[in-house]
Amino acid sequence: MKKRPVWYSVGSASSPSPPFGAEHRGAKCQSSCDRSRPTSCVVLALLLFVGAIVRGQEQSPPKIDHILLEVADLKKSIAFYHDLLGLQIKSESREFAMLEAANVGVFLWTKRWDWEKARGKDERQGLGMYPHFKVNNVSDVVERARKAGYTIVQEPKHYLWGTEAFVADPDGYIWALIS
Repeated sequence: MKKRPVWYSVGSASSPSPPFGAEHRGAKCQSSCDRSRPTSCVVLALLLFVGAIVRGQEQSPPKIDHILLEVADLKKSIAFYHDLLGLQIKSESREFAMLEAANVGVFLWTKRWDWEKARGKDERQGLGMYPHFKVNNVSDVVERARKAGYTIVQEPKHYLWGTEAFVADPDGYIWALIS
């Protein structure tokens, strides 16, 4: 059995991949490519490269796909997230809407999940979560929210890192706006 070259585990920290075409520039090639047909080594190198990319994607850290919010009035909630904050509407039905901002979904659903039944009445609910929307100008969005009748929980405050305000949606979900 032939010994595989060390760089078969392409992209790992312990064995980085060789420069493209290194096996034909004097580096020792122990792969099963046919030296009489250099194209076979190029194809093998490309397959290894693509394999490394796919493996790298499988090992990437998780990302937030979407946030699901239970809402009382779908139309009012769509107005808040689409009209005020500018999220794109991806789909909408009588009870459900999918909106998106920067590849993260905000799903709005009029159904209610019985959290007390699933969790137990005496268990502590999740507290202290403050999702943030990055906007171009916090003060402008707050003024538009005020004119639309939304609750301004905290007026814009200026910090060294930027500006922050808190606005409540029609169901009372509080969102930080930052710029």
